[in-house]
Amino acid sequence: MRRRLTRAGTAATAAALLLALAPSDAQAHAAERGLVMLLPTGYYVVGGALTVAVTFLVLLLAPVGRLGRLLAGGGGLRLAPIAPALDWRAGASLASFALLVFLVVCGLVGSRDPYLNPLPIYVWTILWIALTLAHAVFGDLWAALNPWSGPVRLLRAAVGAPADGPGPLTLPGWVGCAPAILGLVAIAWFELVGIAPDDPERLAGAVALYWLVNAAGMLLFGERDWRARGESLSLFFRYISLLAPLARGEGGGPRLVPPGAKALAEPTLSPSAALFVLTALATVSFDGLNKTFWFLGTVGINPLEFPGRSAVMAENTLGLVAAIAVLAGGYVLAVLLGALLAGERPDATGLKRHVGGFVLSLVPISLAFHFSHYLTILLLNAQYALLAFNDPLGVGADLFGFADLYVTAGFQSDMESVELIWDLQAGAVVIGHVWSVILAHAMAERLYGSARRAALSQLPLAALMVGYTVFGLWLLSTPTGV
Repeated sequence: MRRRLTRAGTAATAAALLLALAPSDAQAHAAERGLVMLLPTGYYVVGGALTVAVTFLVLLLAPVGRLGRLLAGGGGLRLAPIAPALDWRAGASLASFALLVFLVVCGLVGSRDPYLNPLPIYVWTILWIALTLAHAVFGDLWAALNPWSGPVRLLRAAVGAPADGPGPLTLPGWVGCAPAILGLVAIAWFELVGIAPDDPERLAGAVALYWLVNAAGMLLFGERDWRARGESLSLFFRYISLLAPLARGEGGGPRLVPPGAKALAEPTLSPSAALFVLTALATVSFDGLNKTFWFLGTVGINPLEFPGRSAVMAENTLGLVAAIAVLAGGYVLAVLLGALLAGERPDATGLKRHVGGFVLSLVPISLAFHFSHYLTILLLNAQYALLAFNDPLGVGADLFGFADLYVTAGFQSDMESVELIWDLQAGAVVIGHVWSVILAHAMAERLYGSARRAALSQLPLAALMVGYTVFGLWLLSTPTGV
C-alpha cells in the first residue's frame, strides 16, 4: 500500500476519522504503535497518579449526599422529543443483519488482505472501537443496531409467538451472566491469542458462529433475557452507555444528564454481572500488556525476534486468564478491606452487595483504556475503511471514488502529532480514573450514609485506582515487541 508520510496526513486522518464515525462500519485488527515514546513519560505517570489521589482527597471535603445529588442532576435537561412513526429499531436491526450477511460473504470471497476486506474493518474497528466510543456519547445504540432483534422477531411472528415474549425455555437464575462472560472471553481469546484474528475467511466463520449461537439463545430463552445475560456485546455496550450524557426521559424523549448519572442510578449488580465488568477491563488491559517487552521477556521470548502468535498461544491464554483473575481478586480485596475499614463485617450476602455496588465505578476506566489503546489504530484503519468499502468484494470496483486514495501514517512519525496523540491518550487514562473515583465515592455515600465511613471504605479502592493509573500510563509508554 502506498503511503505518503506528511504532516498534512494528520488533517487527512482526522477527516477520515469523521467519515468513519458517521453511520457506516469499519476496522481491521490493529496497526501497532509506530514508535516508542521518548517523551518524559515519568512526569505524566507521577502527575496522573497524583491527580487521581488529590481528587479522592478533595472528595473527602464534600458534604455527604451532595455528590450524589449533583450527579443526579435534578432529572436532567429535557431535549426536544423524537416521535418515531414506525418501529425503527426493528428496521435498524434488520438492516444491521443484512449488512452483516453481506460482510460475511465479503470475508469469504473478497480480498485476502485484512486491510482491504471490509469484514475485519467492520468487526475490529467500527464495531469494537468506534461504536464503543459512540455508546459513551449517545447511549445504548446496540439496542437498535444489534443484528438479532429484527430476524428473531420475524421468526417468532412466523410461528405466532409474541415478538418480544419469553422463549420456550427459561434461563435459570443461577446461570447469571455466565454465557455473556464466556462469550466475552471467547472474543478476547480469538482477538488476542488466536492465530490471524483478522484473516477474513477465519473471521467470517467466527462471526457466523457467534450470530447463530446468540440467535439460538434468543429463540430458546427469549430475546430480552438472553440479551441481558447471554449476549456479550449487548451487555458490554449497555454498561458503557451508562456513562453517556443522553438518557430517556419520562415521556420517552431524550434528556441530558451528568455523565455517569445513569451508572449511579443502576441497582446493585449481581456477582456474575460484576465479573463481566471486571473481565471487560482486564481483557483490554491484557491487549496492551501481552505485547510489551516485559511480558514477552517473562514468557521467555526475545521481543526483537518475535516468532509469531503460534509460539505463545499457551502463554497468552494463561496470561489472559491471569489478568482477569488478578483484577477480579484485587477489586474484591479492595472492596472487602473498605468495608472492614468502614466498621462492617460483611457476610457472604453483604460482600455480594458491596462487590456489585461499586463495580460500575470501574466502567470509566474501561472506556479510557479502550480509547487510549485503540486511538492510533482507529486513526489509521479509518482510512483503510474507505478503501475496503470502496471495493468490498475485491473485484476492482470503485464504488465511492477512493481507488486512488493514499493511506497515510504520517501522524505516527511527526513529533507534533505524536505528542498530541500521547496527550490525548494520557489525558483519557487520567480522566477515566478521576471519573471512577468520583463515581465510587458517590456510591459509597449512598451505601453508608456517612461521610466518614464512605471515605474510609474508599481508601483501598482509591489506592487500586491510583495503581491502575500508573499501570495504564506505563502501558502507553513502554516498548512493545509485536
